[in-house]
Amino acid sequence: MKNLILILSTILLLGIFQEANAQEGGYATVRVFDCNKSVGLGSGYISSKIFIVYEDGKTEELPLLGYSDKNELENLKTVNATINRLKSKGYFLIAQYTTGDQGNLISDYTFLKQQ
Repeated sequence: MKNLILILSTILLLGIFQEANAQEGGYATVRVFDCNKSVGLGSGYISSKIFIVYEDGKTEELPLLGYSDKNELENLKTVNATINRLKSKGYFLIAQYTTGDQGNLISDYTFLKQQ
């Protein structure tokens, strides 16, 4: 019985430490603008692009081709390559959200940095 309590306590502590280490890594946010018309309530035009904000505050901007049926696959390849690059840097996708309609899509991806 004493050994069982020791084993369960050890497993619990390992789980707590693992969760704490995962939280230390921080988050990266990726926003994809796949647009060809005004965005939101304003009248401004946002060209198709990817913004990345890393946990340390550094940012990155990647261009996409303008939205059209013929560019859709190439843009998807670029988004996919970006997600795979983040994975190779130790990020794990934890959430994704898309809003808008065709020709005016904005997608957000949230990644957790693994230690």
